Amino acid sequence: MKDSVLAVLVIVLFWAALPLLCAGSGGKKADAVTPTAFQSADPEPTDRFGGVQNADRPAQTVADAAPEAVPGFDAGFTLPVLQGSEIVQMDLHTYLTGVLLAEMPSSFADEARKAQAVASRTYCLRSSLHRRHEGAAVCVNSGCCQGWRDPAAAASEARARAEAAVAATDGLVIRYQGVLIDATFFACSGGQTESAAAVWGSDLPYLQPVESPGEEGAAHYSDETRISLEGFRAALEAQDADVSFPEALGGWVGQITYTPGGGVDTIELGGRPFSGTWLRKRFGLRSTAFTLELSAEEAVFTTKGYGHRVGMSQYGAQAMALAGSGFAEILKWYYQGVTVEAY
Repeated sequence: MKDSVLAVLVIVLFWAALPLLCAGSGGKKADAVTPTAFQSADPEPTDRFGGVQNADRPAQTVADAAPEAVPGFDAGFTLPVLQGSEIVQMDLHTYLTGVLLAEMPSSFADEARKAQAVASRTYCLRSSLHRRHEGAAVCVNSGCCQGWRDPAAAASEARARAEAAVAATDGLVIRYQGVLIDATFFACSGGQTESAAAVWGSDLPYLQPVESPGEEGAAHYSDETRISLEGFRAALEAQDADVSFPEALGGWVGQITYTPGGGVDTIELGGRPFSGTWLRKRFGLRSTAFTLELSAEEAVFTTKGYGHRVGMSQYGAQAMALAGSGFAEILKWYYQGVTVEAY
């Protein structure tokens, strides 16, 4: 009887202590990734992007093994590409090499360039399934699809670096729950990316705001756009005839609401609401993450970042690469909850 009581007591104590034992093992999921601490020196400013300065990032907690490339996939995949008014059949390797030459400086770190290669491959393969051009998967206009430069016309060193990034990630794509993602990217976030819903109205779980430190040295981390006060007022009146501007400038600007990524959602001007996306387009602002100051002579927008700020920041990818992050870690940081795998 004593033995039975003792056995029951031991079992009770074990189950009571089990939650404490489990708590000590940590709560990180295997696929939870955070950027590595930034330690490397700045690259020299080149091309239109400039350099990247040091910044601290959270310490890495989990390092996923880099997915393996599939040699020969890109060379064997033919892509119809719209160049001007002509559709050119091009193998994926050549296309992606040209995209890297156009979209990212050759001075950027290898892992950042690999991340760009995977994002660009994912973008064009998804575009092949959801075409916006008749007879073509993508065009070479960066304002519509992705920029492209003829590899044959590029400097040999730049071409070699672009080809190496494409070859090292041959056949690798980004998926969310088994589906190719819309792998959008841009130059610089100004410190935080934006949600797809805030820019395009479609909420995608993998395109959510994330912090993106280390971009302070980017060419367009911060910019000013100056507009004459008369021109500023005329533009608003042309858009909304119900605006009303008091004599005191302090009454021109009213309530401001912000997006989850720190951009201006709406701003009340002359008693009427205007969206941050409209203001960016109308006045040629670098981003919707801006402040506005008015004087008797002009309206001054001060922006942070360059681009729509949705998806992967190229400057942020460079900062992470210089900190020691691999391309898959970079992609999983900017595209939340995704996998990087063979097509």
